Amino acid sequence: MKYLKLVVVPLVLYFVGHMAGPMIGSAFVNELEKDTTLRRDVKVNDLIFPVNLAEMRGDDLPEKIKLVKQVTLPTISGEGSKVIAPGREVKLLNRNEKMLIIETTDGLAKGEVEIASTDIFETIGRAKMDAALASAGGSKTPQPAPAKPAPAKPVPQPMPPVVEKPVVAAVVDPVPETSDPMTPAAVEPEPEPEPAGGGKLTPEQIVEVMKKSVSSGAVKEFKLDQVEAWKATEEEDFGGETFQTGLAAYKAETIFGVKTVQAKALIKDGKVSKWVYAKTGMEIR
Repeated sequence: MKYLKLVVVPLVLYFVGHMAGPMIGSAFVNELEKDTTLRRDVKVNDLIFPVNLAEMRGDDLPEKIKLVKQVTLPTISGEGSKVIAPGREVKLLNRNEKMLIIETTDGLAKGEVEIASTDIFETIGRAKMDAALASAGGSKTPQPAPAKPAPAKPVPQPMPPVVEKPVVAAVVDPVPETSDPMTPAAVEPEPEPEPAGGGKLTPEQIVEVMKKSVSSGAVKEFKLDQVEAWKATEEEDFGGETFQTGLAAYKAETIFGVKTVQAKALIKDGKVSKWVYAKTGMEIR
């Protein structure tokens, strides 16, 4: 009987472990899959976008996010701390494991916060939605309405004969001849307007100045052939100075695929002084 127990007990333990092992392992895996600290499926409108922060580098993260919980950050000066209320926008500097490194927009406080204290997943989800619409041609520009059929032209009625009266020609000075046979002699070409001193450029001149700046290599982020649209915009105050501005919409490769980015030209004294991102105002090198 003693030796029988030595044989039966190990066999029983083996079969119990064999049957219960998969169940315990499955429960452990399910528990890991529920961990949404670094990954989550984000629903935007009717689409769902998987977001995995573990696969994103510092440059792939959004520049700004919003807080959904109140947080306290140490001040940059090291004197005390600053309480940031929910709903405030902050700069996202980087990620450290399951923590985010953020900074206030005024640059007075910086520190680490939990991912759950921010809307980073929703922000990335909306960015993926914008990228999907851009790559699918989801432009918000309204399509032109179908042209209405032209009304039937009236049948021309015969006109009575017109009796021409003799015209007495006035004596005028002879018109000087022009060297270009295709240019009418009586019309002189208008000189192209140029800004004098602090003069302002016309919308057409703003576009030409932007093209010249890009083609000369003043900005490395994009080339002339990447630009899909040019637009002259209103004057704007930037850093205490007033500039004429223009926009260049170009295609850029991002983590969300090919996306249309708008670059803003700050124009002073008839030339582009600086290129910045139209959305953030950060300088483009």
